[in-house]
Amino acid sequence: MGALESHPVGVVRVPEDGGVGPGVHDLLGLDAGDVGDDEVRSVLALARHEPMARKQALELSAEEEIDPNEQDRRHGPTLAVSMPPIIGVMGLEDGLALIRSGAYFEAHEELEDEWREAPEPERDFLQGLVHVAVAWYHAGRGNRPGCARQLEKAERRLARYCPSHRGVDVATLLEDVSLARERAVAGTLDLPAPRC
Repeated sequence: MGALESHPVGVVRVPEDGGVGPGVHDLLGLDAGDVGDDEVRSVLALARHEPMARKQALELSAEEEIDPNEQDRRHGPTLAVSMPPIIGVMGLEDGLALIRSGAYFEAHEELEDEWREAPEPERDFLQGLVHVAVAWYHAGRGNRPGCARQLEKAERRLARYCPSHRGVDVATLLEDVSLARERAVAGTLDLPAPRC
């Protein structure tokens, strides 16, 4: 009989918490959105026959008082300057171009995205333009009550921005909205395109 040979034995520890603790993706800060389609593939960390080290639980330290004046020594000073949010001109221009071309649903989507990001003073203006796009969209689908309601909301929201705002002739647009509302109330949805 020969000498005994030493072979490592692979042991997999079953987590006591049912596997709901932090995983590798939590520690690395990976986000599925950061991975391109061409990078997705099967990853085998360990084959079944390889030994696996025992996992050590992640423990949080007790609360510590942190001096806000103390600089984090791991990071050098940054030159980044905090900038105020910039109002998205492209969203507004794209939305207006879509209204002019008769693509009212798409205009509504573009302007709504712009509205969500806008600072408070701009929100009514952008929402008024959204109501304009939706009103003409409803007219195209034969929804007279929906069209009339949207036109009323558009008038209310855009009125304070007269005579013009951000390059839009609001006074002319409100004339078109008022005329369209009169026609919708009278029973016709044959509306001339809004001038904006």
